[in-house]
Amino acid sequence: MPSEENNVRGYISPGWECVRSVFEQNFNEGLDIGASLCVYHRGKCVVDLSGGWKDAKTKKEPYTDDTLQLTFSTAKGIMAAAVALCVERGWLDYDAPVTKYWPQFGQNGKENILLSDLLSHRSGLPYIDQQLTVEDVCNWSRMISLLIAEKPHWDPGSTHGYHGHTIGFLVGELIRCVDPQHRSYGQFVREELDDQCYIGVSDDIIEARVAPLIRKQANNKNSDVVNSLDPLSEKTLTCSGAFPLGPYQNSSGIIYNEAQIHQAELPAVNAITNARSVARIYARLMGDIYENGKNIERLLSEKTLSQAIENITPVGETDRIVPTIKTAFGKGGFQVYGEIFNVFGDKVFGHNENNILGGQKIFIGLFLSICSSDKCIYLQLLTGFGGSCALAYPPDQLSYAHVCNQLDTSGFSIDQRSIRLLKAIQYVLNHQKEF
Repeated sequence: MPSEENNVRGYISPGWECVRSVFEQNFNEGLDIGASLCVYHRGKCVVDLSGGWKDAKTKKEPYTDDTLQLTFSTAKGIMAAAVALCVERGWLDYDAPVTKYWPQFGQNGKENILLSDLLSHRSGLPYIDQQLTVEDVCNWSRMISLLIAEKPHWDPGSTHGYHGHTIGFLVGELIRCVDPQHRSYGQFVREELDDQCYIGVSDDIIEARVAPLIRKQANNKNSDVVNSLDPLSEKTLTCSGAFPLGPYQNSSGIIYNEAQIHQAELPAVNAITNARSVARIYARLMGDIYENGKNIERLLSEKTLSQAIENITPVGETDRIVPTIKTAFGKGGFQVYGEIFNVFGDKVFGHNENNILGGQKIFIGLFLSICSSDKCIYLQLLTGFGGSCALAYPPDQLSYAHVCNQLDTSGFSIDQRSIRLLKAIQYVLNHQKEF
């Protein structure tokens, strides 16, 4: 039954009721306006909730299990999964040069860049060295032409630096090249990973399901972050000036609410989806799932998964784009270690872009107490700017996704939504281990 006050509805498996209580608490305290939450555990969906509203003022349109949400860099986890699937099928090899699959890429010093260099942010292509507009970024052919002509900004493979936007175009085009059907990246994701994960929405019916992003508050700390960026970092994080930093807002409002952005394929930043879709993808990376009386096979073998998360960033190497934050990436594009993850040691991997963009530090060590030091392995943590979060935890075959419409751009704060939900999940898992 839905809660009348906050419109929360959906499925909760017995024993997981406290997760619903926390989800409702986030609405009651104004942390969430509209959101969906999904958890898979050992191949079964145990939490599948939605609640709140698309519009905080009128509360005329409920946020339901059919609502879609732009999730910013949660898209990068989907991207890593798509590449891993290509590796699993033998279409790609992490250790092969990109030019083996995409010969045109090998211009201006890029001929020896390996796929693992590209995915681990070591290719030296974090930005395009000219001013770009939103129209440029939304034109796939133009972006690919510019990246083909671009010269690396450092010796490829020699170091790493966060590729906030360009990595999506590079990976998307590479997948199109090796896919026997030569599908667009967005079509590939929908047909091979999950049909409710959209990178590029062209259907008005689908667009009507998208909840607009709502800015919670302004904060001067975001301006301080922008003003302190060096030119290399600023060009990277703004996609060569096409997008403002902070809340991604221009004079007409939040730029990522515009139909032009929704219609474009921006693989690194504009996955439009819901929590169920993302959690389901992560669950299938780890193992089979069981739905409607049927067994659905996992996407990756253990071998491919191990390759994807193998750390190839030297210890102590500085990130050229965000030098104040320690980052390290695996062969498959997963962040395997970072300043915010250091309580776990070298077995943790994921991604935390909110820290990079001057948003909130979302990921906290909530699962430390439920795993031993030699088994504490996260398949993926990918947070989107503003609060959307997805992760997977192989020892318990647990996947988690929370997507939301309220952008909490309150500087370097901790997003209480994710902390509370993950603590509730931790409680359930600890309780189960006692019996």
